[in-house]
Amino acid sequence: MRVDSEPVLLVSRHNHPRGSCQRGRMQRQRLVHRASYVVVQDLAGRVCVQKRAADKHFYPGGWDLAAGGVMRPDESVAQGLSRELYEELGLQRQFSRWQWFWFANPHHRVWGALSSTVGCPDSVSLSDEVVAVQWLPVRQALALPGATPDTCHALSLLLSSSF
Repeated sequence: MRVDSEPVLLVSRHNHPRGSCQRGRMQRQRLVHRASYVVVQDLAGRVCVQKRAADKHFYPGGWDLAAGGVMRPDESVAQGLSRELYEELGLQRQFSRWQWFWFANPHHRVWGALSSTVGCPDSVSLSDEVVAVQWLPVRQALALPGATPDTCHALSLLLSSSF
């Protein structure tokens, strides 16, 4: 399946499902959608940051401070979190807890499902979407030039919550 034709779950500004469309249309029209964000830390508390592939639509070559991506219309939140974590870093986890957050900027408007997990640096693998991985202390990750604004927001929220 071409990335532009991937189905995306659309939601209202209040996070109520309202249909679906292809990723390309969602991006062009800046439609409100859902996405997953999984912050991965090692036992020392360092964050796994991932360098995005140069062909990504949003923030090509940028650094993600959380694994994640758009949710599909036919999957639960837990399934979306698990799928994206596996697709991007090769980690298999099941999720039963997450918190919602709203993020908007001139590029996109998204309801994010935010969760976290612990991972061993040796167990992470690269994918087509991730070209490099670094493990950084949280403050250094948040100050990383080229860090994507939505994942910076997600990591900041995770730090300030009791989640």
